[in-house]
Amino acid sequence: MIKFLILILGVVLAGTPYNQKKVLVLSDNPAVYVSHSQFFNLLSKSYRVDYKNIQSNTFNLQLFGEWQYDHLVLFSTTNDLKVSTQELLDFYDSGRNILLLGSTDQSKYFRKFLNSFGLDMHDYGSSVVDYFNNIKGNQNIVTTNNVNILKVDKPVAHQGAGLTMTPYETFQVYGLVRGSETAFSGPNLSHNIIYVGATQGRNNARFVATGSWEILSDEFVNDSNLGNFELAQEIIRWGFGQSKILKAENLIHRRLDSDDIKPYNYRLREDCYFSIDIYEWDYQKDQWVPYNSTDNDVILEFVMLDPYYRLPLKKGEGSKYELSFKIPDVYGVFQFKINYLKPGYTFLKIAEKITVRPFRHDEYGRYLVQAFPYYFSSFGTMAGFVVFLIAFLLNK
Repeated sequence: MIKFLILILGVVLAGTPYNQKKVLVLSDNPAVYVSHSQFFNLLSKSYRVDYKNIQSNTFNLQLFGEWQYDHLVLFSTTNDLKVSTQELLDFYDSGRNILLLGSTDQSKYFRKFLNSFGLDMHDYGSSVVDYFNNIKGNQNIVTTNNVNILKVDKPVAHQGAGLTMTPYETFQVYGLVRGSETAFSGPNLSHNIIYVGATQGRNNARFVATGSWEILSDEFVNDSNLGNFELAQEIIRWGFGQSKILKAENLIHRRLDSDDIKPYNYRLREDCYFSIDIYEWDYQKDQWVPYNSTDNDVILEFVMLDPYYRLPLKKGEGSKYELSFKIPDVYGVFQFKINYLKPGYTFLKIAEKITVRPFRHDEYGRYLVQAFPYYFSSFGTMAGFVVFLIAFLLNK
């Protein structure tokens, strides 16, 4: 009987996805678990989800120096979180991801936390209005097709407040879903209205914020005419590090006429070959696949204090990016550098140090082009002396 119970327990534990990453959901409104059931269903397919009250003291983000969760979902309210904003920022700085579903009546705690990521919530009680792009004439339920980075083919519906940021995209802070040209919210101009904003840290941790809960509610997600279901999928995939993840490996540099990989030094004006493999994570195939850059924007820098060369790498076979170039006529300590900061993708920062040496005494050419005038003058002097000597002897 005991063996049978142990066998049953083993089967149950084997079927439990303990290897899955953990997500903590914090909210003080139990109704969201009903109104956002589709979102939580999508979340639970890929992660182990813990649900806690935002006012509860029964959870710890960090215990004995170890982070207990990989991702965090916050439903902002008028109440403050028991955890300090600094601990949330430390959670983010450790490389973990945060999703914040905002609301117009959220407390100063959440507004201050949002400001830490270059985003700002509109005024208390405000709501985005659009008289031209809306659902069934309700100007408070607005729609937009202005989706960046995420793959959403249908219009996205939004109800509630908007977010603002700088009026231009940066490589770290960007609007994933922006309002249409006819949307406004009080004094805020249309190009400043964001429905879903995001920040990606230099450590590749991601923070996603929405202007309201409703954008991921069942009311919009279940509507087949809208793209909110796709948006919910994309927010989970991108925000929690399943899509647009890059890695680089197999860096090779060598002399063009040699098979000696990664030599300690190069000589001035030698021909050099450089290559690197870049992969992108495919969440559908659950494996790394070759990354295809269509913009020719993977740049190699050859740097000593300042870049001497800044050259685009050419796409080779499979995952390979490669280039051949001539070492500059300057000796010193150089670096091969790739600083790939494509918006929406994880950042690639690669550096490899090498030494460039001058010619040795036995490597110079027998005759230098620069010395030809001196050669001519020397031989001319000798020839003139011979002519003078012949003329002097014959005239005696």
